[in-house]
Amino acid sequence: MSSTDLVNIEAELQKQALAIASRVAAPSGNRIRITQAKTFKLPDGTEGPGPIDVVIVDFAAAHYYYTTPYSENNPIPPVCFALSFDANTLAPSPNSPSKQAELCAVCPQNQFETAPNGKGKACRNTRQLAVLPINATDDTPIWLLSVSPTAIQAFDKYVTAVARKFGPPMKVITKIGFDPTASFASMRFGDPQPNPALELAFKRQDEARQLLMQEPDLSNASALTTAAAPRAITRGGIKR
Repeated sequence: MSSTDLVNIEAELQKQALAIASRVAAPSGNRIRITQAKTFKLPDGTEGPGPIDVVIVDFAAAHYYYTTPYSENNPIPPVCFALSFDANTLAPSPNSPSKQAELCAVCPQNQFETAPNGKGKACRNTRQLAVLPINATDDTPIWLLSVSPTAIQAFDKYVTAVARKFGPPMKVITKIGFDPTASFASMRFGDPQPNPALELAFKRQDEARQLLMQEPDLSNASALTTAAAPRAITRGGIKR
């Protein structure tokens, strides 16, 4: 191999290294955390029970299937995951360490009564939101917020109603709180008010979409446990 070939290879590898930043998860520093005590832990360091007022710049559907229990000190990536702006066409990313199906709709892990507790789904369904605080400027970082499976129906119903009356959710300020009747932290969405900073949200939409489509960090994928073998899938669904 000539020195010229080595230089060309090194240049290509440097380009690939720079591209990795767009393929892995966004830094956790821009994520709103939800605690079991029903509080919002904001990226700016504040924490409280809410509700919080935000502008939803955009949102996406996401599925994550884990075979290893969550550990804050040693986070393990999902075995299979899917990201899309269309919840009806979700399909596992080709970068998933172990794809469980070709389409999420027929995936064995995405069926009810497959979770360890026998009630929900083994695959974690969520909506990922890219939001801005109502006092945001051009330089304010976009925050990410994950909607739990128990709140997906409430969120979908809310954005559908907003779309009918106002348009895309960025056109309004959304109030996010917790279901007072639930013993766990399940978010609820409401009180849409016209967004006076619509132009700012619109300018940030491309940035929001890039964040929403960033895939999980797979650098620790070697620590994954062996994924459960998918059950047979028939034309009508799962063959049990």
